[in-house]
Amino acid sequence: MKIAKEYHGNVLVVAAAGELDHHTAGALKGCIQEELAKGRVRNLVLDFTGLSFMDSSGLGVLLGRYKELGKWQGRMLVFGLQPPVEKLFMMTGLNKLIPIQGDLSACLTALGA
Repeated sequence: MKIAKEYHGNVLVVAAAGELDHHTAGALKGCIQEELAKGRVRNLVLDFTGLSFMDSSGLGVLLGRYKELGKWQGRMLVFGLQPPVEKLFMMTGLNKLIPIQGDLSACLTALGA
């Protein structure tokens, strides 16, 4: 898995490419946790344009970060879901917690960034 991050004000954008499974979930979790610990992040946007697969380990990482952002009344949005990942979002109801947007611009607009 490849992970890239960038800031847009207090919005952290994390792009994940490859597969998010039990082998790679720790890397994504660590990357996001590292940034959250700095206290600069208010909202998180996940760019899953390059993510081809996600399993329950990935769901766990996302739910954990969602809960942590909730402590600061932060929000998490996602865009670029590929069909297998989008299907998982819909089947689990994760899309009700982490809204799916069309692109990065739509995410930033929704967050007021």
